[in-house]
Amino acid sequence: MGITTDNASNNTTFIRSLNSWAIQKDIYFDENLHFRCFAHIINLSVQEALSCLSKEISQVRLVILLFNFFINYYYFKYKLIIYII
Repeated sequence: MGITTDNASNNTTFIRSLNSWAIQKDIYFDENLHFRCFAHIINLSVQEALSCLSKEISQVRLVILLFNFFINYYYFKYKLIIYII
């Protein structure tokens, strides 16, 4: 059995304290049973990657916004039926 936590440094401190407490109480506990949540690690990695692409993401959002604006403009102005395949 192990303990899973996020990557906060206070959790490492907690595990060390828990290990010291377990030794004093003569309870078996192994620090190697501390696992960092893989989903949390992936989330942090993706957030960091996306933050590096924030300018590009903003530009793509602007293109989509303008595209939608012009599609709606021409649709309502000329009552065109527009099919996008």
